[in-house]
Order: sequence, then C-alpha cells, then structure tokens
Amino acid sequence: KVSRRTFLRGLGALVAVPLLDAMAPAVARAADAAHPRRLMFVYAPNGKHMPDWTPAAEGRDVALSPLLEPLGDMRRHVQVLSGLDLDTAHAHGDGPGDHARAAACFLTGVHPVKTAGPGLSVGVSVDQVAARALAGVTRFPSLELGLEHGRASGACDSGYACAYSNSISWRSPFTPNAKEVDPALVFDRLFGAADARTPQERAAARRDRRSVLDLVRGDAQRLAADVGPADRRRLDEYLTGVRELEERIARIERDGETESGDALARPRGIPRDVLARSRDHDKAMGRSVAADLTRVVTLMLGNAGSNRSFPFIGISEGHHNLSHHGGYATKIDRIRTIDRLYVAEFAGLLERLSKVDEAGSSLLDRSMTLYGSGISDGNRHNHDQLPVLLAGGGDGTLAPGRHVRFVRGTPVTNLHLALLDHMGVRVARHGDSTGHLTGI
Repeated sequence: KVSRRTFLRGLGALVAVPLLDAMAPAVARAADAAHPRRLMFVYAPNGKHMPDWTPAAEGRDVALSPLLEPLGDMRRHVQVLSGLDLDTAHAHGDGPGDHARAAACFLTGVHPVKTAGPGLSVGVSVDQVAARALAGVTRFPSLELGLEHGRASGACDSGYACAYSNSISWRSPFTPNAKEVDPALVFDRLFGAADARTPQERAAARRDRRSVLDLVRGDAQRLAADVGPADRRRLDEYLTGVRELEERIARIERDGETESGDALARPRGIPRDVLARSRDHDKAMGRSVAADLTRVVTLMLGNAGSNRSFPFIGISEGHHNLSHHGGYATKIDRIRTIDRLYVAEFAGLLERLSKVDEAGSSLLDRSMTLYGSGISDGNRHNHDQLPVLLAGGGDGTLAPGRHVRFVRGTPVTNLHLALLDHMGVRVARHGDSTGHLTGI
C-alpha cells in the first residue's frame, strides 16, 4: 500500500509520483482521489476564419470543417460547441480594445474597467474558482502557462492595461496570475526542487546540471521494489518522460536556442520555435496533472492581439495583421494556415493525454479541456458565435464526438458553470451566466 501523497525525495529535490495500482487501497477511501477530474483551458488569440470553422451538420460523426481537420483521430474525444457568446467583451460604451477585452473576459465573464494600469478590475476567472475549491488537495492549486511574454505595465490595446491582454487567469478581480513562458522554469517549479529551497539554490542546482531524477534515484528504486510489475512499468514510463523533458531543456540552454534580446545574456531555455515551446508546455501539463500536482491548468497560445509571425511555416506577416484580411484571398489563406496550426497543436496535446493510462482509463478521458477564443471572426472583432472546442470525457460525465449548436446568445459562462459542476464545484453564478449549460 502506497500513499497517494508519495513523493520521491533526495538532496532537496522533490518529484511527484503518478497514480499507481498500489495506491488503490488508500485511494478507495476517497473516490475523488481515485478518479480525479482535471480542468484545462487553452486560449487562442485573434479569433478564427469562421466560414471554415463551423461544421455544416450537427450531431455525431459529422464531417469536420477545414479548420478542424487536424483533429483527425482525436475527433471522437472532442465536442464542437457553437452558438456561445461573450457579451461582456463588447465595448458597452468603452470604445475600441476588443482583443484585451476578449482575453480578460474569456474565463471571467466580466467587462473589464478600461484603464492603462491603476484601477484594474475584471473578475475572478473560472479556473481560479475551481482552484479555490480544490485548495489543499494538490501541491499546486493551478498552473498558468503561455507562449509569449508581455509588457508588465502600460496600455497594450486602445487604453486597456497590458494585464488584460497578457492574462486569462485572475485570482481576484484586481490581480491576474502571471503565466510562465520559460519551459525550464516550469520544470523547476513542478519537478526541480522542494518548496523549501530558495531560488538561488535552485539556480545553483541547474548550473551543476544535475538531474533531479539522479537526486531521487535511491527513493525511486526503493519504491519500485515495493510495487508490482505494472506499477514499475508505469513509474518507469513517467520518470522517463520527465528525463526527456529535462534533457531537452538542457540542450536548449547549452545550444543557446532562446529568444533573449541580449546576445550576452544567459540563455533562458525558451525555444525560438513557438511549436517547440507549445509542446514543452503540453508535456508539462500532462505530467503535472498525471502526477496530481495540480488539477487546473491554463495555457495562452498567444497574448490578446498577438502579432507573432510564423516563418517556420512560410508566414512572415504578423498574426494580428493577417486577421484583418479585408477579404483578400492571400491573407485569408494565411490566416487559415495559422488557424489549422493552432488546432493541430491542440490535437497533439489531446493525443499525449490519451496515451497516459490512469487506473484503466486515459488521462484524456478523466479530463475536460476547453479550447477557444474570446473573438470569433478576427476581421470583424465580434464576440458572438465563438469558436469553442470541449475535449475529454470528464470521467464519463461528458459526451464527446459531436457538434452541438446552442441557442444564439447563450453565454459562454453557462459552459463555465457546467464545467465546475463536472468538477464537483457547485456555484450559482459566474460572470454574466444565466444558468448551467446542459447537453454537453
């Protein structure tokens, strides 16, 4: 019998352990611990080219739209949800700033106060509502990730503070959660050292290039000797994955593959290739929830209004500039390519989750992952008929593999309430919600 709270320890390092069969006797005393559900949110900036997003038919086994084709074999794990609106992202008298409002409202459902800095106010995001309810259950209440740094102060969108553009996770109406962009720092936080170690000690350990798995090797060997063959295999696969991520980060730092603006600065371990960075974050997401380090994760694929270019797929223009295509065919073709790229990356995350076994089911089946944007058509800056995907089985509580069309005007916050319900968190209202969405 192994405690669900088992960690591998050694010389200050601390590595969580995934769910093992040997934990079942202890877990049986708490059904939630035996089958924890996870809630993840993935935000894509600048909307979509909506004529190529929405499937023509409703129900099961419908033909995928051109932008959803990259889902491929993952389609049976995904619901396409049409008809959901984000009314609080409309101007409501505040003028331009749709991108900042889209990100700030996406998980809060509250219209932000227009300010360049002082007086920030929007609302508590749904991920943090779940994190508060689960406080103390996992080592980290939530994990916030992103692919782009953002300005720490000032206005980023027509008088709206950069905090609105850079964040979808808000722990209070006035305080966003800072997202982590550097995969190396994410690794350090999740796997690299015990909470008691100082940042200076963690940095010194990284400079020594000692593997955290080397530090906990003795503890891992003792645990492996106490469990059965299936658990030994599961433990080995998990630790091998942690090692691979660790080695990749080490190679990035050694080879200087970074986005540092200072050629003489110490490499930060941030890949220039946004796809490589996204996949590193995907792995961290999967391993952190597999080990039950956290059950709530957010990932921003880009800041609101992101103007990142994609030279590795032949697109040198900025994403935001292309989203204002004005009907030009060449720009539309390029925005389609970017849209498909983001969907393909989401499909990759789902595939990774589907390969993680957890007590006879997959991590994907145990989780709920919402993908979407607070803008629908990037050219029009509208916030109705949002592009939204819901992946995973929610431990048997969801019915994926469908296209579901809701009544136009249904607040996306109704979906937030439903997801909280499936997490066992009962909340009467969230943002501008009008009820708990059913039929998912």
